[in-house]
Amino acid sequence: MLLGEKISSLRKSRGISQELLAENSRISLRTVQRIESGQSIPRPYTLKIIANALEVPVEYFSSTPEEQDTSEIAALRAINLSALVGLLLPPVNIILPLIFWRRRETSQLIDTVSRRIISFQILWTVGTFLILVLYRFIQLGLTGSVQVGHFPAIFFMYAILIAVNCVFILKAAVRLHKQPSLTYSFIPSLF
Repeated sequence: MLLGEKISSLRKSRGISQELLAENSRISLRTVQRIESGQSIPRPYTLKIIANALEVPVEYFSSTPEEQDTSEIAALRAINLSALVGLLLPPVNIILPLIFWRRRETSQLIDTVSRRIISFQILWTVGTFLILVLYRFIQLGLTGSVQVGHFPAIFFMYAILIAVNCVFILKAAVRLHKQPSLTYSFIPSLF
């Protein structure tokens, strides 16, 4: 049973309307509707206040890996780890997960988490480009020239940024096994 279905089922069994749940948890009615319909996955704090309003521990809504469809988790892992292939060639870290995501029949979970994975890669690529360009301008402004004859420091900067992305991808791979719906929950969906 998906999280939205669990919340809806518990709410109905308690005889509580969506309006009353929204009021008791101090969130909008539209948010409750989106969560229950599976259009949105609540952030941890939102889940906590919904659990409090329904008078159950937040763990009631937690899914164990055994409850998750293993094919969904495997698909999400493939989508997430495919970004590693493209780290040295930045557009590929967006294109490859996008291709894997579009080729699969998607469920609500795969769709939401895949959007976050791809959004993170888009943000990382744009951020990396801006950092590297700004670094060159700062270097030019401070020294009056760019380094010639030395191994450019910009490669070290790029290596650090790649390492940061690798850490995020690998941490997400671990989280996918434990709590797939919370993977990249801090990233807004860009599309």
